[in-house]
Amino acid sequence: MNKENGSAREYYLKEFKRENKPAMLGENIQKVGAQIVEVMKKEDFTYDQAYASLQYAYNLIRYQSNFLKLS
Repeated sequence: MNKENGSAREYYLKEFKRENKPAMLGENIQKVGAQIVEVMKKEDFTYDQAYASLQYAYNLIRYQSNFLKLS
């Protein structure tokens, strides 16, 4: 792994700190979360790849929220 990839990985891992309590947000939240984990398992993601993927999804949702109302 080169230094550039390492620092990008560290950035994603550092920035994705939000810890919500899924049980408080509803049953559907937990169901979708479990489905996401299953997709990552099928893709054979490492822990770091999974976190980077979640960070990318989070950033994409934040960006798209400027243009779309997510419900």
